[in-house]
Amino acid sequence: MSTVLIVGGFNHKGYEEMGKKKGKMDILFHNGIIKRQSNSVFEKLVKKADCVVLIQSTCSHKTMWEVKKLSKKYSVPVAYPRNRGLSEVINSAVELLNNKVSFFAS
Repeated sequence: MSTVLIVGGFNHKGYEEMGKKKGKMDILFHNGIIKRQSNSVFEKLVKKADCVVLIQSTCSHKTMWEVKKLSKKYSVPVAYPRNRGLSEVINSAVELLNNKVSFFAS
């Protein structure tokens, strides 16, 4: 079972259900909103993930840059779907895990 980190969005349960159905994925989730949290929360999540799906339209620039930096540090591939729809997010993860695409943070 692959572990996918999804950053951004609001449908944690939906991502989990579709990830299990479509690709037998274990989904880690963070809504992408940082209030009083330290950025270290992202480091723990990225280290556990086989790939990251960063939903651009639903997280802050600070979150995006931090996750991108950590993904590069730990060589975890990242997809950047513009839409937060369930199928687009999960399909992005499936493509990364199947090596059909390989977007690494640059």
